[in-house]
Amino acid sequence: MRIDMKKSIALLFSVLIVSPFLTTEAEVTAPLTIAHRGASFDAPEHTFAAYDLAMRQQADVIEIDLQMTRDGQLVAFHDETLERTTDGTGLVRNQTLAQLKTLDAGSWFNDKFPERARAEFQGEQIRTLDEVLERYGHRMKLNIEMKVPEQYDGMEQKVFESLKNHGLLATPYLQNRRIVVESFTSDSLKKLKKLAPGLPLNQSIWKGDISQLSDSDLDHIKSYADSVSIHYRDATEKQVRRLKSSGLLVRFYTVDDLTEMDRLSAYGVSGVYTNRPKEHIMMKSE
Repeated sequence: MRIDMKKSIALLFSVLIVSPFLTTEAEVTAPLTIAHRGASFDAPEHTFAAYDLAMRQQADVIEIDLQMTRDGQLVAFHDETLERTTDGTGLVRNQTLAQLKTLDAGSWFNDKFPERARAEFQGEQIRTLDEVLERYGHRMKLNIEMKVPEQYDGMEQKVFESLKNHGLLATPYLQNRRIVVESFTSDSLKKLKKLAPGLPLNQSIWKGDISQLSDSDLDHIKSYADSVSIHYRDATEKQVRRLKSSGLLVRFYTVDDLTEMDRLSAYGVSGVYTNRPKEHIMMKSE
């Protein structure tokens, strides 16, 4: 999986020219490995087990999804419902944090993937954003996605307060893009920008939608966000060049296939979301 050297140099030069937001993230030389829900191929998603494994596998970034409980607590959880990844039932937003803390968020993984099962996954808990920030906020870069924030009144304020309380809105964290908050909901990102003007924000784009965005749409995104994430199947060299020429960093979600990882690495993007961070890191080293 060799990349043509001349082409790589040309792409490197183009990124340096068009992307004013680049920092010491080293996003120029190789795309960041963003552990999607942690190392979720090898451990139950959004648990300390998955996040710890992502660190051991030397991922650059841990990605965290947020939902909100009935009593207004932010929790690291992807789905709106509990059934897929816990032994609970119903909507997350209908449960209190105390109720969620009684659930087993790890055993489902052992049942579904016996070849990857580990006894220690049993009994893993749903974690709050504060617990995640306390454990990883000063050790890892974090990508925090606000899921369906339009359904959760005040989610943006709560994210802001948690980041502030953990000292993660200090200038060094912002300048180095150690914390990035993202959403598919643009209004939510705009609210957060008002609360924390220097916080790096990422506009997620639904699969198939990127080709429908005009240049003025991209300029509008750039008014509140410094990066976009697009589905990897929407990625073409021309499309990526267009996004970068508008001054946006570009990230791809969610790539687990090694052939696709190799193809996309030639486009000069800043990050790749993957459930298999170990494989992406190995690919980058070749």
